Amino acid sequence: MDSLISVMLVDDEPLALEHVYQSVPWEENGFQVVAQATSGRMALRMFEELQPQIVITDISMSPMDGLELGRHVVQLAPRTRLIFLTAYRDFDYARQALELRAAHYLLKHEISRNRLLEQLKLLKEGLAAEAAEEEGHGHALHILLKDMLAGKYQAPVGNQESRLHRLVADYQQGQPGLLYFELEAALKLDGSRSNARSTTALVWKNIEEEIRLQSTDLEELQLLEMDEGGYILLLKLSSSSSLLLQHYNLRQLAAQVLLCLESFYRGNLPRVILSAGNGAELPDLRYAAMRQAYDYSVFLPPGAVFLLEQAASTREATCIAQEVRQYLLSPERSLLERLKTGLDHIATQAYLGDLRAVMGEIRGACRKDGSFAIDQELGTDARQVVNSLYRILEDCLQQPQSPKQYSRWVNKAMEYVAGNYADPDLSLETVAGHLQISSIHLRTTFKRETGQSLLDYTTEYRIGLAKQLLQTGEYKIYEVSEKVGYKTSQYFSQVFKKTTGIQPKDFLQQRGRE
Repeated sequence: MDSLISVMLVDDEPLALEHVYQSVPWEENGFQVVAQATSGRMALRMFEELQPQIVITDISMSPMDGLELGRHVVQLAPRTRLIFLTAYRDFDYARQALELRAAHYLLKHEISRNRLLEQLKLLKEGLAAEAAEEEGHGHALHILLKDMLAGKYQAPVGNQESRLHRLVADYQQGQPGLLYFELEAALKLDGSRSNARSTTALVWKNIEEEIRLQSTDLEELQLLEMDEGGYILLLKLSSSSSLLLQHYNLRQLAAQVLLCLESFYRGNLPRVILSAGNGAELPDLRYAAMRQAYDYSVFLPPGAVFLLEQAASTREATCIAQEVRQYLLSPERSLLERLKTGLDHIATQAYLGDLRAVMGEIRGACRKDGSFAIDQELGTDARQVVNSLYRILEDCLQQPQSPKQYSRWVNKAMEYVAGNYADPDLSLETVAGHLQISSIHLRTTFKRETGQSLLDYTTEYRIGLAKQLLQTGEYKIYEVSEKVGYKTSQYFSQVFKKTTGIQPKDFLQQRGRE
């Protein structure tokens, strides 16, 4: 199935925005509304994050009108298609839209399903034609390579094979070297990982070019930003290279990547896992194994490079998981002290199998009694992870602690979020306005005291409530979306997946199996 064309709707009149949204059966016709904005500034922020392929916007808005928004959009992503909506009185003004490569402009009172859908289909055809013309370019190749690594790629048959598909086949059958890393990877109690993204596409292009210039044994490479949040390099090395030489070359390439990252990335350097193409396994199976084995990276310092084979074993080396299970059934201080020693041993000896087993025992107990959030982050290194696990175990011995004390402004901000989370326009500015303090002061104070931004706190609060509502089984996803302050279920689903790692529908299915 072809991917859906992403669309953003913009109008400062909520009723008009809803009218446009209801005018088209989007997904049935190959489109997906990924964002709806009620101001030009809000739309620009959403565009920078989501990069929709089509923007449908009203012209007459304040303070940023549709044309100004369009200019910013074209500057950020020149290939974005624009549709301007205008009233009769704006007709001459709207003609300026054509200078911004606007596909069309429509009179508001003439908007109907057929009229708007006709324009959208024209745009879709144009996007398809443009993609076909650039078939040999990197973006299209990246999409197919990502499908290949995800196990979703299907090679065309007969005369449909193209040069682009032959390139994919070369990678699929040629046993490429693989280099994988995640930025700020942190283990979570639910067994998944959180990570960060760098949206600077130019940086990744520069890294590719730098590696090509510095590497003599490299025939081809592709750097891909994967949907799960990690980055992978597919590397075609000289076929005559021995396994030992391939490992050496991969380590050299990893060092170059880390050197490039060091020049622009302010966080900790990522750990890098390597896999040489020396066996019968296809790249998608090796990629899946690398993602799973990347948990091992918590035992290594930032900037470390390690082999898949080094992390592949998940065998339990001790019986600590059974002791944790016993402790959770009947907490005792003496057993807790033994567990602390065992957890320290896991961290120093890099026992990944034991670490996963302990997390599984604690996760199972949390699911039964709801005592701790299973999606909480444990840490970015083994010491942080085992300390977090120990604190959870220690809390089992103690009475619930009183809530952490924050300053007056932070407490009031949290209270305001708790009372207004259902407002889709809730923001740092609205909270600061209610408290009658500057948004800069609130942003700085909240971050300093809580360790997270007010936006992240609000998102966690909303998603936490959303999970509770979904668990009741009484509400549909779009109803939950509205109740926790999201204008569209599509955007809610994106935020939910980014926060929890799964889609709301998958969360419901997962809860049904438990």
